[in-house]
Amino acid sequence: MDGAYIALRGYKFQFDRTILEIFNNSTKTIEIEQLQDYGFDDYLVQVKYHNTDYTPAQQKQKIKKPLVQLFEQYLKNKTKIFILFIYLKGVSPSKKTLSVAELDAILGKTKKFTATEKADFISRFTLIYAEDFQNQYKTVIQKIKAAYSKTEEEAEIYYSVISSHLLEIVTKNPPSVNSKRKTSKSEIDKIILNGKKLIFKSAYIEIVAKEKQLKQLNKLFFKTSLNTEPHERIFIIEVTPTVEIKLLKELVLLLKTKWSKNKTKTIPDTDRFVPLMYFKGIQEGVLVDLKTDLQKDGYVISDGYDFMNANFNVNSLNIRPTFTNKLFFKFINKQEDLEELLKNLDRTGEVYQFFINSPVPILFTGKHIEIEIKEIEDIKNII
Repeated sequence: MDGAYIALRGYKFQFDRTILEIFNNSTKTIEIEQLQDYGFDDYLVQVKYHNTDYTPAQQKQKIKKPLVQLFEQYLKNKTKIFILFIYLKGVSPSKKTLSVAELDAILGKTKKFTATEKADFISRFTLIYAEDFQNQYKTVIQKIKAAYSKTEEEAEIYYSVISSHLLEIVTKNPPSVNSKRKTSKSEIDKIILNGKKLIFKSAYIEIVAKEKQLKQLNKLFFKTSLNTEPHERIFIIEVTPTVEIKLLKELVLLLKTKWSKNKTKTIPDTDRFVPLMYFKGIQEGVLVDLKTDLQKDGYVISDGYDFMNANFNVNSLNIRPTFTNKLFFKFINKQEDLEELLKNLDRTGEVYQFFINSPVPILFTGKHIEIEIKEIEDIKNII
């Protein structure tokens, strides 16, 4: 666990450095070659994080490996600038160029570079000893805060969204497809300001207290008002096999209270809306028991199936709520039904996914928010 925690902090440190470079070079496209590499057209950077007490000899070895990798990259492309950005515990932040003697001291017995290559490489190489994880993180938050005119709490949420975007670029595209391992400040602006596809992963916001984090998610994505648009809002919620019906019922009724508008007779039918709910991973019998329990309490159940053994009827699920039909929520039973619905929405749709392990893969071009949760109870505090 300690090793995994250290690795996670290392990746976060690398992503934080990448975020800073994106914001500091707002007109350029950045290419993320590996988890620890990024570059622009004119320079290539390696980022390393070592939060362990090392002897001077050990520190030199930690510098040597990435430096050799950069040297080898230089031999392939001698037009770029090369930077090693490294945090070594106990070493004060500084920037330096190397002399040939200092380079030889780091390379040690490595003999594969000529004197001419060494002389040219050091003219294109900079060694930067970085500040620690926390200080760099604070700098990133201030950059985001200033860029989007957000509070510090909101900037921490957007930090998670940006980090998740970078992680998605790396994990979904192999290194061989480097044309897709690119992003830019303008692309991040679209993600943040457009709000159509946002992914929130809780692993990237561990610094923020959980209660504070959940409140900010509510403020950013789930704050309702009297003028809330009558959109089709689909809530996809991943559940565990042992989930209790009582908890699911509380969640359904909370979604009904927060995200339905069908109670008052004077509301025009065009302004009425109700939430659609899909519980990913729920056992069929549990879903039946949940619906039965709600029906006993007098609620109308709609799920696109009109009679026993009927096929799914998307038109039935698309029926609008009215004061007469007393509809306050709808269920989606299966992923196939979800996909059919998304292809046949008769008004603007919004998708909100709450996932424990992985979100449901769907084709949807509208507003799509994905939020990682640790437990189902978290959703009640978010929505």
